[in-house]
Amino acid sequence: MPGPLVPWSLESCARLTAMTRALPRLTVLRTPKVRAAAISVGASLGILACKYAAYLITGSVAILSDTVESVVNVVAANVALTSLLVAVQPPDATHQYGHGKAEYISSATEGALIFIAGAWILTTAVQRLLNPVPLRSLDAGLIVLAAATVANYLTARLLMRVSRDADSIALEADARHLQADVLTSVAVFLGVALVRFTGFLRFDPLVGAVVSLHILQIGVDVSRRAVGGLMDPSLPPDELQRIRQILDAHREEIVEYHALRARKTGVARFLDLHLVLHRTLSVGQAHALCDHLEEHIRSELPGADITIHVEPCGPNCPRCSTNR
Repeated sequence: MPGPLVPWSLESCARLTAMTRALPRLTVLRTPKVRAAAISVGASLGILACKYAAYLITGSVAILSDTVESVVNVVAANVALTSLLVAVQPPDATHQYGHGKAEYISSATEGALIFIAGAWILTTAVQRLLNPVPLRSLDAGLIVLAAATVANYLTARLLMRVSRDADSIALEADARHLQADVLTSVAVFLGVALVRFTGFLRFDPLVGAVVSLHILQIGVDVSRRAVGGLMDPSLPPDELQRIRQILDAHREEIVEYHALRARKTGVARFLDLHLVLHRTLSVGQAHALCDHLEEHIRSELPGADITIHVEPCGPNCPRCSTNR
């Protein structure tokens, strides 16, 4: 009887091990950031199909330029999803500080794509100003374009809300990209509607040219923020102030602190400082005090990675001199 059970037991153990290894991957896929990015990919594909249908119906070059921007949206959404799948991975042997900077790479790419889309729309608008072309079936095309614009707006709102809750620059860039696309669609809708009711063909490219300048500015801003993030910026002044307030609140237990440095990578915060303690403290007491300080700081900045270098006070410390 024991003999046949051995292979069965080994097989069960192997299956259990495989399931255990798969759990972190499932957890990653269930994070709000990754779910929102996946929704963005699906929505971008649906919106692209609607806009392309509106172009086929009307023959409007303005709607075609809006469709091209949606192609960029699909690419950008996939880039954001890929980067988030990398960024949410826990630290490993080759990336001991995590993978948070993948979000900044995604954001910089998306900023460049926004800029390219704006330049494309501006070029198309100028061409239409010089060579206006009659449009067709505008009523049907406007209905399809309106539906796509509403879907785009709702997706952008979802991504912006999740980006703020999760502190994700990749999702914020994706949301701003979709917001730029909504502006483009609204401008195209107004331009085509004015052509529909006035017959003046140049309304279409004029409105598109104005919005394209705003889209170019959004692209520059998104790229600037992403590049700044890759340069390991310091924490915001309000967060640094909170850290200093915590350290100052323990003045009775520490002599001083210096060399305070703090940086942010994705959602992760890294902090290190030199802490001067009374030399009469034992190693255990100093360690316990450092643990207490780290817990206090993490209560204000959850998940912060903190490194404290302890130094003894000097020979002129009044408290330690009297305790000899």
